[in-house]
Amino acid sequence: MKTILIPTDFSNNAYCALYYATQLFAEEKCTFIIVHSFENQVTNLTSRIDIGKTEAVVDELYNTCESNCDEVKHKIILDTNNNKHCYKTIATSLSLSRAINKLIAKEQVDFVVMGSKGSTGASDILVGSNTLAMIRKIKKKPLLVVPQEFDFKPIKKIAFATGFKRAYTKNELQPLLDISSISNTGIKVIHVHKNKKKSDLQRANSHQLFKLLEKGNPKNNWLPGETDTYDAITSFLKKEQIDLLAMIYYKHNAIVRLFREATVKDIAKYTGIPFLIMPTLD
Repeated sequence: MKTILIPTDFSNNAYCALYYATQLFAEEKCTFIIVHSFENQVTNLTSRIDIGKTEAVVDELYNTCESNCDEVKHKIILDTNNNKHCYKTIATSLSLSRAINKLIAKEQVDFVVMGSKGSTGASDILVGSNTLAMIRKIKKKPLLVVPQEFDFKPIKKIAFATGFKRAYTKNELQPLLDISSISNTGIKVIHVHKNKKKSDLQRANSHQLFKLLEKGNPKNNWLPGETDTYDAITSFLKKEQIDLLAMIYYKHNAIVRLFREATVKDIAKYTGIPFLIMPTLD
């Protein structure tokens, strides 16, 4: 059984991400944990009231947020009617990133799924601040970012973007293989090449990667490096009608410069398809 963690701020975008996750894993036995952090509300309210009233305010927030989480749970059960799925709800005063990392360890979470924009996002910000914080702070588990109000459609084409600059591990790639397996689709490995030939290190890492992805029937796609990395990748995604983009998140750009943190965040902002970010497991 898989455990899928879904943060919510009770926005329509957050609900769309939850719905997407239920459809992606429709044939899998899953527990979905719907979690809401009201840390910001606690901070805002308690700064304006007497210390003696703080506990009562927090208790009221707990009750309200737990009730709202239950409403989300009942709605998704009605909308999906899938007896393979069960749901838990959690309201917490911890920060969202701290709550998620604690739940990852406690509940043995397999995936975190978030909408790309929350209820407070401005129209020109395509990824909410919470999502960007998760890209930076999530530990040990993959994050699946679902675009704003994205309608679910079966995944038929998956792209995995990499620079072949380091060795891979099976555990790092397992989330990608899991989605490839349940979607019954192959994996297009894409690499933006600035040089005509791979280095010896890149060739070794490429060979290792294709062995690890063997069950996903990987196909090699070298993209010309005359344009920016972002432009090359997004052009490929549109041309090939890719349904899911996956990348490994490298925290230290000294290890791999091609897909540094800024590039990961840029692509998370501007791709119009779900984006799977897998952590390094060094």
